Amino acid sequence: MGFSESGCPGGKRLDLNSLDNTRDLGGMEAGGGQHIREGRLFRSGDLYHVSFDDQNDLRRKYKLKTVIDFRTETEQRERPDTIIYGVEYISNPVLEEGTVGITREQEKMEQLFSFDKGGEAYMLQLYENLVMHRRAQSAYGDFLRLLKHHKEGAVLWHCTAGKDRVGVGTALLLHILGAPFQRILEDYMCSATYLQQETEAILRMLDNRGVPSRVMKNVEICLGVKESYLVRAFEKIDEKYGTMDKYLQKALRLSPFDRNFLRDRYLI
Repeated sequence: MGFSESGCPGGKRLDLNSLDNTRDLGGMEAGGGQHIREGRLFRSGDLYHVSFDDQNDLRRKYKLKTVIDFRTETEQRERPDTIIYGVEYISNPVLEEGTVGITREQEKMEQLFSFDKGGEAYMLQLYENLVMHRRAQSAYGDFLRLLKHHKEGAVLWHCTAGKDRVGVGTALLLHILGAPFQRILEDYMCSATYLQQETEAILRMLDNRGVPSRVMKNVEICLGVKESYLVRAFEKIDEKYGTMDKYLQKALRLSPFDRNFLRDRYLI
């Protein structure tokens, strides 16, 4: 089992200067003693203002061919992906505009996080939506079918920070590939390490603006990741569908053939 430079197990952070949370799932443990192929499956935060050098590396060194954007249409307009020559871009919003309520745009932070029910409850509800909302189920099903048909080079999927919408989508993929749940959690929690500096910078900025402590606490919670969020999502799947396989088939419309095809394509 490989480790990145920061000690996160499994998938390795790509060597990019302008993207902190872009990782290759390659090398991670899967079922039956197999591992995920390297250089094929990348998870990431948004691709806004990617440096010229990183664009070249993504295209030439990492052989990036396709980008799948999980963000809403508004998020895509406000922070458009950097267009890299020769890369296909696919818009696949996981949730509708009013459902997400989370953005890393600094000028909107105060209003977005001044909700009454508290950050922890909000995040748990968000993760339930990410597996139960029909829009999310349709989007994740489309995402996994896109991976099934992707033949050459790397495919990268992203949301804004690369932790919530991407976190759930990646967890579903890793389950299909046979990764143990503990490994899925470990990969998910790596975002806490890679996003730490950005999160601290946002909190300092809000503190300097005199944002109330209650709002600050909610912001800190919503910019982070906790194992309990992903556990809640998987628990809701078991509660509603009985098993993950039934969820994948009934909610995401992925047949056993689709799942076997994904394993054949991405495991060695």
